[in-house]
Amino acid sequence: MPIHGYISTLNNVNVQLGWISLIYEVDRVEKAMIRNMDKHGTRVCLDSPAKRSDLHRPAGLYPCHHQGGNQYWMFSKNGEIRRDEACLDYSGQDVILYPCHGGKGNQYWQYDPNSKLLKHMSGEKCLAVNQQHSKLVMEYCDRNNDRQKWLLENYDARKLS
Repeated sequence: MPIHGYISTLNNVNVQLGWISLIYEVDRVEKAMIRNMDKHGTRVCLDSPAKRSDLHRPAGLYPCHHQGGNQYWMFSKNGEIRRDEACLDYSGQDVILYPCHGGKGNQYWQYDPNSKLLKHMSGEKCLAVNQQHSKLVMEYCDRNNDRQKWLLENYDARKLS
C-alpha cells in the first residue's frame, strides 16, 4: 500500500476511535516550495536542512531548484512554516529554525495569496530577502516591495481551515 493510502487508512481508524493523531494533523498540512518573487535578483527559495544541529540558526536561502529536499516546506493550519520538527521562528532578530511548539507566538505567520506577503503575526513585519538575496530579513510590510513577495506553490487556504 502506498504511504498516502496507509496514512489515510490510519486517519480513518483514528477518527472512528476518536483518537487525535499526529499523522492526522500532518495529512492536513499544505506542502509548498516557498519562492521569493523579486524580479531584480536571483530566484531564491527558502532552503534549510532541519536537523537538530540546524536548530537555533538562521533559516537559509538558495536558488530555486524544484527538486524538493531542503526547499520542501509545509504551511500548517496553525500558521507555522515548518520542515519536519523545525519551524520558522522570529523573536525580533534573525529568522531562525526552532523546534515547533504549536503555541503560535514567534512561529505564527499569515500568508496573503493576493499581495504575496508572509506576515509575522506578532507585529507589522513581513518576511523579505535582503538586497543581495543572500539572507532572510524582516521588514515593515510593503505591498510594493518585491523582496517581500513570496509564492507558496500548491497553497490552498481552503485546506487550512
